[in-house]
Amino acid sequence: MPAARNHAASATDGTKLFVVGGRGPGSGDGNAVANGFDTVQVYEPAVNAWKSSDTPGSGLTPLPQARGGMGKGIYFRGELYIFGGETLDGAGSTASHTYNRVDIYNPVTAMWRSGTTMLAAKHGIFPVLVGSRIVVAGGGTAAGHSSSSSVEIYNPKAG
Repeated sequence: MPAARNHAASATDGTKLFVVGGRGPGSGDGNAVANGFDTVQVYEPAVNAWKSSDTPGSGLTPLPQARGGMGKGIYFRGELYIFGGETLDGAGSTASHTYNRVDIYNPVTAMWRSGTTMLAAKHGIFPVLVGSRIVVAGGGTAAGHSSSSSVEIYNPKAG
């Protein structure tokens, strides 16, 4: 990978691996809450090559809000869905330093759009695609070590 990351979101379209945001050297070197990065990195196994939004001319657009702790990403109907996240003191977070935002990336147009926000801001979640809906279970409601037992159903048609 061009840049080491932990607590990043990742998903695949079946041909490429997308790694979005996260923490790493320069912002959360260890397992500590940090503001994270907005970098989008894409691996193409067919040509054994990485691209990064940090590289001029890559054709990739950075994540609209730098952060870590998003949990897994979901690739559905040609778009990549990124849920929640956490930060040390990043813009737009709750008082608990978590996000309820949903950012949706179209790799063909390299454009991000905002989805319908989650009911609860949280990080460390594990979204799962079930039919045509995304189930967002658990996650921490405060940055760092926290948890919840909440479950939300996200409808991509509405987002």
